[in-house]
Amino acid sequence: MHPRSVMAIARKDAIDLLLNKSALGVLLTPIILAVVFLFVSKLVSGHTTNILVYNPGQSRLVQVVSGAFEPVKITETNSSVDVKAVFGANGSKRDAAYDVGLIIPANFEGALRAGSHPQVSLYVDESNIDPHQTLLLREAITNYARQVVSPQTPLALSTATINQPAITDIGVVLGNNYGAIVLLVSFMAGTALIPGLLIEEREKKTLRLLMAAPASYTDIVLGKVLVTFAYQIVLSLVVLAIMGNFAGHVALLLLYTLVGTCFSLALGLLVGGLCSTASTSGMICGLLCFIYVIPGLFTGLLGSLFGNNPVGQAMKFIPTYYIANGAYEAIQNQGAFSEHLLNISVILGSTFILLAITGWILRRQAAIVATI
Repeated sequence: MHPRSVMAIARKDAIDLLLNKSALGVLLTPIILAVVFLFVSKLVSGHTTNILVYNPGQSRLVQVVSGAFEPVKITETNSSVDVKAVFGANGSKRDAAYDVGLIIPANFEGALRAGSHPQVSLYVDESNIDPHQTLLLREAITNYARQVVSPQTPLALSTATINQPAITDIGVVLGNNYGAIVLLVSFMAGTALIPGLLIEEREKKTLRLLMAAPASYTDIVLGKVLVTFAYQIVLSLVVLAIMGNFAGHVALLLLYTLVGTCFSLALGLLVGGLCSTASTSGMICGLLCFIYVIPGLFTGLLGSLFGNNPVGQAMKFIPTYYIANGAYEAIQNQGAFSEHLLNISVILGSTFILLAITGWILRRQAAIVATI
């Protein structure tokens, strides 16, 4: 490997990408989508959701529930009686000062592991909370309990609603998934740019000139990977900043940004190694867009509602599902690092498999180029 040759190739490609209108469009598309999603999320979630919580054991279930709303204000109380008094017995009041009430018993997670089926009480004012959100909240609470312990009915959940529904737009719930979806969409750039850079050298017959620089085939590939990696990281950080997603578990979010970037580049290298023309790679990258869009719709609270059907289960065979799921939980500050090991392992494992296949393909191409 020749570091100076790698950096020279990277600088050349960095300038070429900015001057290429198609490449520039690929880079700008996620930013434009982030701005649009930000506008939509602000439009549909202007109401501040007030949540009254009794949580003596400091359970992370509060984070799961509050993560369904943006913006949100959480008020903690020292007695479950206070929550019941606000909403009335079985939700009998009609003028509650809070939108959501939540009563979580002490040592909630410990009781789950002991198999004692602790009871969680959820109160919802449906004049401010969409009925779809109420259903999603129930699913999210149940799924959280199942993450702690495996039985199908690990807790008793009682729900009381007051007032008639006044909101019927599930777009409010979708707004909480926008951050993870936009991050996932941004990774399309890495997958789309690398094949173009590799195929460009073949189509313009410049590979032999570069290798006479001197630069090996490995140097050429590394230079293109380096510049695409830099653009991808910057792009992902920009869209996360636009969406205001650096308020949760920032370290985990940055980790998902890094491993997601590596996966997208590995996939792009594979496409670039398999395709011989820009039109073919463009068609394949167009089809691959679906794996960067659809899995994000099956994470978070929407995933709690739709994730148990066959389509939702099928999403778990797509590595990008684990990027979206992990990024959503990091944005919502859900789960400790150890609870994200499955997501990280699947993404890294898939990346290594793609790199192994791509390495074999590129070695064959390097051998062919060397004989020309």
